[in-house]
Amino acid sequence: MKKAIFTFCMAVMATLALNATENYTGPITVSVGSITRTAEVTVTVIEQENGLYELDLEVPVFNFGTMKMYDVPAATSGDITVYSAERYVTTASYGDLRTVLVARTVNGMMAANVTLPDHNGTMWFNTVGDHFQLPNSNLEDWTSSYENEPARWHGFKSATGMWAWAAPAALEQSQDIHTGATGQYSVLITAKNALGTIANGTMTNGRLNAGATSATSTSNNASMQESNGSDFYMPLAAKPDQFKVWLKYEQGTANANNKANVSVKTFNGTYYQEPCDKEYTNLSGSIVGGQIAPCDWTQFTFPFDYRSYSANHAITKAIFVTFSTNANPGQGSNNDKLYIDDMELVYLADMVDVRYKNNIIAGWDPAVTTYNMEIAGEPNLDDFSYTYDGESAVCTKSMERNADGSYRIAITVVSADLQNAACYVINVTSPAGMKGDVDGNGVVNISDVTLLISYVMVNSGNINIDNADMDSNGTINITDVTMLITDIMNN
Repeated sequence: MKKAIFTFCMAVMATLALNATENYTGPITVSVGSITRTAEVTVTVIEQENGLYELDLEVPVFNFGTMKMYDVPAATSGDITVYSAERYVTTASYGDLRTVLVARTVNGMMAANVTLPDHNGTMWFNTVGDHFQLPNSNLEDWTSSYENEPARWHGFKSATGMWAWAAPAALEQSQDIHTGATGQYSVLITAKNALGTIANGTMTNGRLNAGATSATSTSNNASMQESNGSDFYMPLAAKPDQFKVWLKYEQGTANANNKANVSVKTFNGTYYQEPCDKEYTNLSGSIVGGQIAPCDWTQFTFPFDYRSYSANHAITKAIFVTFSTNANPGQGSNNDKLYIDDMELVYLADMVDVRYKNNIIAGWDPAVTTYNMEIAGEPNLDDFSYTYDGESAVCTKSMERNADGSYRIAITVVSADLQNAACYVINVTSPAGMKGDVDGNGVVNISDVTLLISYVMVNSGNINIDNADMDSNGTINITDVTMLITDIMNN
């Protein structure tokens, strides 16, 4: 009896595992024509017994109702799973609408694009939020535990070290913002003359230390390590490709040799400081560039370099950002000013090419996402390869057979933060004139006869209708079986 109960429980658990269900709740933006509406919705992903997936989306706006898409293939690369399909989906008010889905999930988060080509409609569902971005990246939140510092960003008010009391309060909130700013404030850091030495204005997401009176001493530094706690440590979920920031730089005394400085490092979460007091091997990457000449408000884009740090074999766990009014300690002039606003980490997902048997597919253009190919027999998904840009991006591919015997191959590149995805669809058909090639494998033989008989007698099996219709009368019956047998015997 115990064995029977155990067997029953295992069977139930296996059934539940086979029909796993995941729910994702978040905001959706729906546009139809020139009208856009938003709502809070839940997307449900249900694993079907055939290994494919059902995706259910409740869309209260525009009265779309519950939209259900069945038999959606999924492909996984790393931690990211991509669901891609094109189906006619039933809606509450508009009947069956052609619907194109590209959804992706990672670590309990989902982003999804839904396109309704015949209804001039689009939907964007996103539960990711700012998980892959820098906290308080627009510098609007000033509810820090430290006076006159933006939340999660720091100047000398929160500094440690025996000379912290003498460090000038050179970080402040400013209403000088760039055109198109996301908020009302920026940060202003200013170089000050302290005890006869120019103290650079500095802002960091780590912690400043004022440990010496000499401006060039490495005891005066910004540092970060995981044990500092969340106020002075920023975990990083994936490797970004670019760091964007708006800056405005004014010099107190004009000097072409002086530059402001932006430093962004990715590292493994153990102790790191700048200026460096030794060679650190815990870095995994750094932005390229970072020295800023005097300028009005300008958006700068700095690419990340990871290759130069590959020998460190450091895992990327955190990101360390520091701004300074001068690239060199103690240099510059009194009242050098650097304004900072609207930071962004950019994660790329750009397809470079798609290949079939190592040859770039005909007519390839990254801006074109649909292609048609003829392949004799069933395509081999392994024959399709790709090249893409994006340090932490992933690419997946899936294939499904359509009712008419053709195939839909979807190759999708997805950015690490799920915000960008490009899905390239290759519609594959068999070459014309393959009468008798019932299974679509490019060869006519006894296997086609067996498959056709099974289809005619018990209406089972997937067949290529055009190839099976031997007399081209639009009907598949015993006459087609006879003609196929005769053709094989005569050849």
